[in-house]
Amino acid sequence: MDPVDEFARLKAEIKRLQDRAEVLREGFLRPGARLRSNRFEVTVKRQKRRVFQKDRLPQAVLSDPRYWEERESEVVTCHEITTFRAGDPDIVLVE
Repeated sequence: MDPVDEFARLKAEIKRLQDRAEVLREGFLRPGARLRSNRFEVTVKRQKRRVFQKDRLPQAVLSDPRYWEERESEVVTCHEITTFRAGDPDIVLVE
């Protein structure tokens, strides 16, 4: 399999799995949800965390370049360039 095609397939499968995990998670948060099987147990707990509210800083601080730095990272994305699907009839050009 072409690495680009494999990457696209894996990303789609990861998305599908993440969507399914989110549906299951929402179910576990409902009162009376079953949280235990013969092999596994789900634990639901509430935790707190502190969140910095940068939008509450004075504009003078927000616009001062001394408080900012630029960072760079590589981002790999993938998008479909054709609507051809496995099982579709092959297109043959005849001259």
